Amino acid sequence: MISIKSRLDSHFRLAAAAATSAAAVSTTSSANAAVIYSGLQNVPIFPITDNGGVYFDFEAPFTSAQGTRPDGWDVNPYASGASIYLASNTAIVLAGATAADLAFGTPITAASLFSGNGFNGGVAIPAGSTGLFGFRFTSNNAGGPVGTLFGWARVSVAAAGNGNIVDWAYENTGESIAAGAVPEPSSLGLLAAGALGLAQWRRRRASV
Repeated sequence: MISIKSRLDSHFRLAAAAATSAAAVSTTSSANAAVIYSGLQNVPIFPITDNGGVYFDFEAPFTSAQGTRPDGWDVNPYASGASIYLASNTAIVLAGATAADLAFGTPITAASLFSGNGFNGGVAIPAGSTGLFGFRFTSNNAGGPVGTLFGWARVSVAAAGNGNIVDWAYENTGESIAAGAVPEPSSLGLLAAGALGLAQWRRRRASV
């Protein structure tokens, strides 16, 4: 008859092996991942009468400047009345004449309805809420990827019309991206948890 200790020892060995396998798959996936994510930014958007709005270069290394046009800027959000507007050097996914408020997971692809470059219009994100808009752009960084790239940005709109650009991401191979998509997290934490559990169990056995 197999003892409880033997069963648990076998369980922890299998758990650690599974964690190792999952981590290997995840590491491969992460190494090949092409979604470039800004991380949490929360850059404020002010009325255009205050400072002309904030200018973003969405491409890594993710620069922004209040009221100043940095080289390679992509989008210039500013508040006007109760709404947020975008002046843009890039093309924006549209809903009618405004930048669309995209549902999480909406594909942003070459087939999306884009404005022309130089879009200047409102964002269809209601005041007091947070939404996503999509865009496409061409790399303007030396040594960056070549061709058209697709991305998304998250905007929090305050009741007064100002707000924040919360974060953004783009796909650096020219493939489509889902609105709100970020790189997959590593499973190394799972591996560590499995290894720790196995080590603790062995220490307990040794002390019995």
